[in-house]
Amino acid sequence: MNLKCFGSVLAIFILWFSSPLMSQEKNHYILKNANLVKIDIIENDTITTLQGEVDLIYNDIEFFADNAQIFQKNKRVKLFGNVRAIDDTLEAGAQKATYFHKIATLKLNEDAYFIENSTDTLKKKITADFIEYQKENKKVHALNNIVATDFIEQVVCTCGKFRYDMGTDYGLARENPVLTFQRDNQLKIYSKQMELYAKEKKFTATYDVKVETEDTQATSNFLIYFNDEEKAVMLGNPQFKSSLSTATAQEFQVFFKDEKINQLLLVKDAVIHFKEEDSIGKENYLYAGKVRMEIDNDKLTYMQAQNVSRSFFEQRGDQDILINKLATLQLEVFFDEEENIQTIIAEDDIKGTYTFSSSKQILEK
Repeated sequence: MNLKCFGSVLAIFILWFSSPLMSQEKNHYILKNANLVKIDIIENDTITTLQGEVDLIYNDIEFFADNAQIFQKNKRVKLFGNVRAIDDTLEAGAQKATYFHKIATLKLNEDAYFIENSTDTLKKKITADFIEYQKENKKVHALNNIVATDFIEQVVCTCGKFRYDMGTDYGLARENPVLTFQRDNQLKIYSKQMELYAKEKKFTATYDVKVETEDTQATSNFLIYFNDEEKAVMLGNPQFKSSLSTATAQEFQVFFKDEKINQLLLVKDAVIHFKEEDSIGKENYLYAGKVRMEIDNDKLTYMQAQNVSRSFFEQRGDQDILINKLATLQLEVFFDEEENIQTIIAEDDIKGTYTFSSSKQILEK
């Protein structure tokens, strides 16, 4: 028998039959492997030191590490170097770890990670400077430099504090959380606090919310996102900004396609300001009860408004400038590829002034 195998067998024999372990306590352990075993019986405790390729089962968790120490009285295990812990479908690891049997808690330091690989849900992973795994109540706490992946499919959350309840599939992110959609295009959401509901495939963001794509930005105090519908509802002073337009309303409903804003629905008290790229005149504006904006590749292509109380449109042709000041029940505006106004269609109860700069003709309705 080689020395490595002999050491493991001898260790198991000693640890199982020596007097400190003969009690019927449930905290006994099984040593499957170690290159060197040392047992020190001191006044208040028995300390077992394991060195080299440690493989240990303790409280139904299998631990792997370069080195370990087991403290019998305090029911504690300290592990060092390439630590891994396997608990059924859960895996955790770090460079340093301590398991406290009395409170069934594993604490991980330095390059810490935690993986939930259940067949019922997406594989979830957390990395952080520090992670605490509570075995009995199935909760995880993480601190500093946190990256949490796939709590929402193909979405990465970074933050300073993160809590996860495996029983409810609920995650809470604090300290500058940022959600990044890692798909065809990059969409980021910022806020003070985020709540992830993995089972429902949705999340909420609260306080100083910002939705950012390559060329657009939307802000509010609260957001709820539904992953299956690729839809977000924004409340609390929502505002939208692009290179040529801004919008506000009491509520935004934002629809995404390929991680870009595809459609923006402004519900109640909608106000939009936009300016053509080569315009030298006044900004166009629109005040309405409800507005739907369609956006393609971060550019405004179409707008439909209801109950327009007032509006101003400057429409430029090759030689003429058409200025529209309208109030109407129904309004459609079509834009070209450069976000210049192409066509305006007004219907029902139209009131306004139309001015042609070439003829100076004014038509009153």
